Amino acid sequence: MDVSVQKAHFMRRASFGSTLTELNSAISSTDLLGKWLHEQPIIDVPNLGSAEKGVERRNQELKFNDWLVTQAIAAPNPLHEKMTNFWRDHFVVSTKKVVYRQLLTDYEARLRKYALGDFRDLLWNVTTSPAMLAYLDNDQNRSGKINENYSREVMELFTIGRGQYSEKDIQEGARALTGWTNKFDRTKGIAESIFVPRRHDASTKTYLGKKGDFKAEDVVDILANHPSTARTIGYKLWSSFVYPNPEPEIVDRLAMVYKNNGRSIRAVVEAVFTSPEFYSAKAYRSHLKNPIYFMIGSLRQLEITADKVKVIGGLRSMGQVPYNAPSVKGWMDDQGWLTAPSLLTRLNLAQQMTQEYGDDGGFDYDPKNLTTKELVHLLLDGNAEPSLLKSFQGLSIRECTSLILSSPTYQLA
Repeated sequence: MDVSVQKAHFMRRASFGSTLTELNSAISSTDLLGKWLHEQPIIDVPNLGSAEKGVERRNQELKFNDWLVTQAIAAPNPLHEKMTNFWRDHFVVSTKKVVYRQLLTDYEARLRKYALGDFRDLLWNVTTSPAMLAYLDNDQNRSGKINENYSREVMELFTIGRGQYSEKDIQEGARALTGWTNKFDRTKGIAESIFVPRRHDASTKTYLGKKGDFKAEDVVDILANHPSTARTIGYKLWSSFVYPNPEPEIVDRLAMVYKNNGRSIRAVVEAVFTSPEFYSAKAYRSHLKNPIYFMIGSLRQLEITADKVKVIGGLRSMGQVPYNAPSVKGWMDDQGWLTAPSLLTRLNLAQQMTQEYGDDGGFDYDPKNLTTKELVHLLLDGNAEPSLLKSFQGLSIRECTSLILSSPTYQLA
C-alpha cells in the first residue's frame, strides 16, 4: 500500500471515509489517530421533551434520527463516532421494545461518554440504563420473580461468550441483578433507573466460581475483569476495524493490552490501528459496507447535503435503521447484505444521491470542478476497473459518480 492508499484505508475504518480535502491534506493517519483517541468528546444529545403519542411521537422520532445522521456525517471526531456506532451494535437495544426515544437519548449519552473509556464503566452504564433495563426486561427482574434475559445475554453476547458459563450462572446472575427498575416522568420526558432494595435478592449467590451477596455492580466487576471478556472485546474490535475472524495470537495480544491497561478501550483501539496487520493485504477492502456505512460514507466523502428524512428512508429501504436491529444479536454480518434487493436499492440510491434535482429532491450534490481522475482517487483509491473507466466516456461527472457508487469495489470498505 502506498501512503495515499494507506490514508484512504485508514479513513474508511477510523471514519466513514475521507473527503478529497482530508485525503490530500498533509496530516498523517498517525497524527489523526492520536488526535481522535485523546480528544474529549462533546456529549450534546437532543432534548426531546415530554413523552407524546401519535404525530408528536413521530416528530420526536424524526428529530432523534435527524440528530443521529447529522452526528455520523459531520462529527468533528469521526473515530469517536465510529466507536459509538460499534457499541450501539454490540450492546443492542431496539425501538421494537424501547418505544420512547427519550430512553434512547439517555442511552446515546452513556455510549458516547464511555466509548473509549474503562470497559467496566461502560458495562455498568449499559446495565443500569433505562433503555437496556426495558429492552432485556431487567426492570422486571425482582426477588421471588426472576427474569433471566439480561443475565443470559450479558454473558453470551456482551462479555465472556458462549461456553464460559452454565445455566446455574445465568440463574445466579439474574438473582444478583435484581432490584433495578425504571422511573419515567412522561411529562418531563426524563428517564431514570433506580435501585429498589426491597426488590433485590440479598441471599448468597455462587456466580462464575465466586461466592457472595452479589449485586449488579458485582456482576459487572466480575464480567469486566474476566479474561474471556478481554478476548471478546479484542476479537470484536479487530473483526470490525481490520478483518473478520482474527488469528488467536492477535486476540491474545489485544486481550493482554486490555488486561495491562486497566480495561482501557482506548488502549485496545490504539493497538488495533497501530498493528502492522492493519495495513495488510488481508485487511484491505476486507469488509462489505453495511447500509449505514454505504450511505453515510457516500454523503460524507462527496459532501452531499441531504434531507435526513430521505437518508433514513434510504436506510430503511436497505434494511438498516439505527436502533432497529432484528434481535439482541444485532445486525447480520457482511455476507448477509449480499442480496439482490439490497444491492438493487444501493444502485437506485447511488443515482438519487448524485442527480441534479430541484428544491425537493432530498440530496444536493455539487461536483464543483471534480475530474473523473479525482473521483477515482477519492472513492476507489485510484484503482478502477478498465471496464469502469471505459464506461465514463461521454458521461457527466454526476453520472460517473453514480457509476462509481454502484461499482463492486466501492461496496467494500
